[in-house]
Amino acid sequence: MLRIVILSLAVACTSAMVCLPDTCATVRCAAVTAESCVGGTIVRNGGFCGCCDQCVQGLAEGDKCFSSLLLGVPANTQCGEGLVCDRHTFTCVKTDELMVSRRQALTCAQRLQQINVAQGNGLPLLGQFVPTCATDGSYSARQCQGSVCYCVDPNGVKINGYEANIGEAANMDCQCARDQYAYMQTGLIGKLFTCTTSGSYQRYACTGSVCYCADNLGAMKVGSPTVNIGNIGALQC
Repeated sequence: MLRIVILSLAVACTSAMVCLPDTCATVRCAAVTAESCVGGTIVRNGGFCGCCDQCVQGLAEGDKCFSSLLLGVPANTQCGEGLVCDRHTFTCVKTDELMVSRRQALTCAQRLQQINVAQGNGLPLLGQFVPTCATDGSYSARQCQGSVCYCVDPNGVKINGYEANIGEAANMDCQCARDQYAYMQTGLIGKLFTCTTSGSYQRYACTGSVCYCADNLGAMKVGSPTVNIGNIGALQC
């Protein structure tokens, strides 16, 4: 639910603040100096649309890093040196600790092997979640349990906000949900993802304030026209 709220706010802000070629000509920037940015780092042209300088404050280990999740909105905080924003806990953690925790997680193939061994030993599997694995041993993008299918990352972490009834999940590929989730892990901002509620790509996509018709991988279709995000209704995809 938190991720849904964050993404909704990001899309709303970006839709309301479109970067036009002459946007910066109408913006009056407040001076950002070393005195006004005590403890922070001045990022040249780091504000919205690249018009103004931005003061970015460093976060310490354990600090919350919600602001870096707002796509399209310049972040005024970032995790300090040697730290990264853990997208599961939304806190700054040491890079090596995050990598260790990910390595310790079982792959889909390992988890499936555990289940098969347990089954071979006669242990009951009633209600046991049996994952679907990709050919490389990671988790397939779509997982189903009971009557519900949902999207996960390659490590099996559920991507909240994307699910469908199993009877309506035949064309559910979760590609958009995965791409969006992976992009959020980088801490970058500015790229918008237009996913359906089941995690597939919409018929259009946007990069910054530019929108275009997209294929099922979110790539621009050959010969597709581009429009400003404010005129997205004009696209005939």
